[in-house]
Amino acid sequence: MRVRWQWLSFPLVTLLTLTIWPAARVQAQPAAGRDTVVIGMAQEPDYLNPLFSEMAAAVSVNWTIFTRDVQRDNTWKNFPQGVEYLPTLKDGTWKLDGDKMSLIWKVKARNWSDGKPVTCGDYVFSYSVARNVQVPVVTRDVTNRIANVLCMKGADGLDITVNWKERYAYANTSLTEYSALPRHALERYYRDNPSKLNESPYGNDPKFTVSDGAYKLVEWRKGSSMTVESVGTHPIFGAPQVKRITWRFIPDTNALVANMLSGAIDAIGTIGISFDQATQLDKQAGGRFKVLFEPGLIWEHIDLNFDNPLLQDVRVRRALAHGINRDAISQQLFEGKQPVSHTYLPPRHPGYTDAVQKYPFDPARARALLQEAGFTPGSDGILRNAAGQRLSLELNTTAGNRVREQVEQIIQQNLKEIGIEITIQNFPARVYFGEITNQRKFKALAMYAWVMSPISDCDQLYTADGIPNDANGWAGQNYPGYKNADMDKTCKAASHEVDEARRNKLLNDSTVIFSRDLPALPLYVRASVAAVKNGLQNFTALQLSQAYETWNASKWYWQ
Repeated sequence: MRVRWQWLSFPLVTLLTLTIWPAARVQAQPAAGRDTVVIGMAQEPDYLNPLFSEMAAAVSVNWTIFTRDVQRDNTWKNFPQGVEYLPTLKDGTWKLDGDKMSLIWKVKARNWSDGKPVTCGDYVFSYSVARNVQVPVVTRDVTNRIANVLCMKGADGLDITVNWKERYAYANTSLTEYSALPRHALERYYRDNPSKLNESPYGNDPKFTVSDGAYKLVEWRKGSSMTVESVGTHPIFGAPQVKRITWRFIPDTNALVANMLSGAIDAIGTIGISFDQATQLDKQAGGRFKVLFEPGLIWEHIDLNFDNPLLQDVRVRRALAHGINRDAISQQLFEGKQPVSHTYLPPRHPGYTDAVQKYPFDPARARALLQEAGFTPGSDGILRNAAGQRLSLELNTTAGNRVREQVEQIIQQNLKEIGIEITIQNFPARVYFGEITNQRKFKALAMYAWVMSPISDCDQLYTADGIPNDANGWAGQNYPGYKNADMDKTCKAASHEVDEARRNKLLNDSTVIFSRDLPALPLYVRASVAAVKNGLQNFTALQLSQAYETWNASKWYWQ
C-alpha cells in the first residue's frame, strides 16, 4: 500500500549526559540459549490482528507470525514471499483497461498454524472485512480502489484475480491491502459484531491467534513479554534455527540499554533506543555486541513559507541552503552517521537521482546570491531589501527537543554570518503539529521530520492541491504553500504511472525540480539503529513503514 507522508511528532532524540545506565533496572532473567533470541523493545503491541494496528511494535512481531504477499529486504527491494511472482505488464499478469486494471496472482501453498490450508477464500474474506465500514480498520485507502477479488479456481484454490476501479501505481506490492486472514478462525467474531472485531480474542489471545508465518504466537504476558515459536518446517520459510523469539517490553530506554550492557537481552530492535543512546552504547560495547546504524526513511528538513515575501525569491532560498553548514551538523551532532540530504527522497529510494542540485556550505556564494536579490547590509550587519525590510526570519520547531534546539543554534550562528537574522520560537509538539504546521501558521521556517516509505512520492506533498487551507478543511501536506505547474504535472503522473521504470524517472525529475526550487531545506536523513550480540547472524536494523528487523527472522542463527 502507498504510505501517506506523516509528521514525526515525538522528540527525535534526547541527549544523555550519562554514559552509564542504572543496572538496578536490569531484568532478572538471563538471555536464553542458542535456539532462542530475546529482544528488548520499548513498546508493546496493541493488537496482532493486522487489520487494526499500525504500531511499529505490532508490525515487527506480525511479520514473524504472518506471511506477507510481498516483502521488502534490507536493500528496500520487493520480493514475492507469499505469492509465486509479482504481476507485471510485461508478462501479462498486470492488465490495463482504460483507467481500470486487473492483476493476476498465484498464492504459494501453505497452512495456517492450526493445520488448515490458506486459500483464495481467506483473501476474499480479508478484503470483504476491510470493505465493511463498520469494522474499525487502520485504513481503506487501497481497499476502496479495488472493485473485487475473484477466485479463479474456486474458494479453495490459489489463483486470484484482483480487479481495480482505477490505476494504482503500487498495486503489485500486495495482493490486497491486508493480505489473507483465516476465515475459519475469524468469521464468527466478525458475524457477531463487526464494529467490535478488534476486541475479539483473535490478535489478542495466543490460543485464538491463527497465523500462516514461520512462527506462531504462544505467549503474551501483558505489560511484560511476548513469545513466538517456530511452527516447524514451513513450505516458504523452511525450518528456522531460532526456535523461539521473545520480546521483553521495557519502555524505559535507559533500562533497555542497561539490559543490553548486562547481557540480559540478545538484541534491541529498531523500536527501542534513540540515536544518541545508540552512539553511547556503541562506545561501551567492548566487543560483546554490535550497534547497527542503517540509512533510514525519516527526513529532517525545514519548510519555507512561500507566503512570506522574503522567501519568494529563489535566490534567498538558495542562499539559506549555502549558508547552513549541514556537514558540521551531521559530524558534530551525529558523528556523520546521519548524512546530509539534498532533496526530499533519500539516496536509497528508487526515485532519487544524484543529478539533484546540491548546496555545499559556501558563505561567499550565499552572500553573492543575496546581493543579486537586492539585499544590502544595515548598520547592525543584518541585510535589508530595497524597501528597508530587515532579512529577519523566525525559526520554529518542537519545544524541549534538545537536538533540534542544537541544530537551531548552529543555523542561527551560520546565517548571522551572512547577514540573516534568525529568531527562534518553539512550541509544544501538540500545538506545533496540531496548529502551527498543518494550518500554515509558521511565519517563515518550520523544522520537523517526515516519515516516509520506499513508495512515497510527491503527490499532495509538493502539489498545489495539497496546500492546506480553510476551504479544504486544512487537508494536504504541502505546508510551504509551494506552487509549480511542472511539479504538479510530474507528481501526479508519478502517482498514477504503473510502469516502475517510467515512474522512477518521473520521481527523479521531481527531486531535481525540488532541489532547484527549494520549497524546503533538506537537513539530514535519520539512521535506523539497533543492537545485537556478537554471534547472532542476519539481524539487521531495517526500519521501513511495513518491514522491520524481523523481516528475515526465519534466517537468523547463532554462530
